[in-house]
Amino acid sequence: MRWIASRRPRTYLFAGWILFALGCYPGYLSTDGILQLYTVRSGEFTDYAPAMTALWSLLEYVLAGPFPMLVVQSGLFLFGAFGILRTFLTPRAAAITAGCVLLFPPVFATFAVIWPEPLMAGALIAATGAVLQPSLRWKRAAIGFAVLAVACRFDAAVAVFVIALAVLSEPRRLHRTLLALAITVGITGIAWTTDRLATVTDTYVKQNDLQLMDVVGTLRRAKVHDEAALKQALAGMPIADATVFVERMTAANDALNARSLTTGDKKIFEPIKTEEEADATSAAWRSALTSHFGAYLTHRFAMARALLGFSNRAKPVYDQFGNPDLLAPLHHRATPSDWELGMQKVVRAFAATPLFRPYLYVLLAILVIVLARRRPLVRNLAIAGVAFELAMFLCAPTADYRYSHFFITAVCLALAVLVVGARAAWRSEP
Repeated sequence: MRWIASRRPRTYLFAGWILFALGCYPGYLSTDGILQLYTVRSGEFTDYAPAMTALWSLLEYVLAGPFPMLVVQSGLFLFGAFGILRTFLTPRAAAITAGCVLLFPPVFATFAVIWPEPLMAGALIAATGAVLQPSLRWKRAAIGFAVLAVACRFDAAVAVFVIALAVLSEPRRLHRTLLALAITVGITGIAWTTDRLATVTDTYVKQNDLQLMDVVGTLRRAKVHDEAALKQALAGMPIADATVFVERMTAANDALNARSLTTGDKKIFEPIKTEEEADATSAAWRSALTSHFGAYLTHRFAMARALLGFSNRAKPVYDQFGNPDLLAPLHHRATPSDWELGMQKVVRAFAATPLFRPYLYVLLAILVIVLARRRPLVRNLAIAGVAFELAMFLCAPTADYRYSHFFITAVCLALAVLVVGARAAWRSEP
């Protein structure tokens, strides 16, 4: 114990990092991740997180497969969290706490999968930790991390704005707000430009994932059952089967999963593949919102309840290496070690508890905001998570757990500051 206690903080950081990597090596891949790896290898970047695809392509020169991305997204979080925590805690306490938060199953579960959402969460935490450092070099790096986060999901801009309000030293509130807004707009502009420059093939992700689901959910909630009215509302969209179109459009269940609308035997639409179909879908989406705004809000409220874990709860844990048939042309094969199998059992056991229910973290966020009212950074970190979750209520294409991941991660990190800092020997401030 004396030997362990005498180790440097970086030793604890790397120990936590290694334990994390061994628990999910070389990184889990869903169908989205596998298809993204295809674009990495082909060089024809799509509009599905193109900045992330470009980063992955660079990492492929070092080591092929998902493992480099697993290292990057977990490393960004781990060292970013350490940068935040050591502002309030001693270096050793900060390093141990950062590793514990990374290994905490509700945080670990999504960081173990190669998706844009965990990379976004890691980059946001890294940006916050870097901007707190006195070195100008790290402050410049913070801008790069923030750009990467927003390029993964543009909804992250709301979190960037809230965090900027906490770290800016401008004493006047109005000037600080305007400066934070200008920084957020600038970062978002750079991220959007980067994504557009990196995109080679447009797959109309926004229309396929979000707008189709919103249109169907809104029209169902508005009880638009007339065939002529439905065809007028969906003019130009790629309807899959005209003979059962009305029956499937007027189904009793709400549309909370975009993928089910364009795949399977009961699909309503074919995937959008042309500019004309994408424009028609966007027009139908705008028309549905303006004509049936109350139904749209009801539909999105159902999505919010599902995201928080109150209803239609999606499986929160994904711990598969991917479809072997899809992975065969990529020459990627992986099987779990005994340590990974044990970690999977632990994470799944936690997933059966309220700790994987995002509504619990709403209560914890309120507690943190109240207790940390005199610590702007801790308070705003929790508020940034809440703001991002509110954005997901309008922008999430499905009720997947990964869309609540940054919210849960930010609240856990802010709560860790308060809990660990309650002991005077572990605090670095009076």
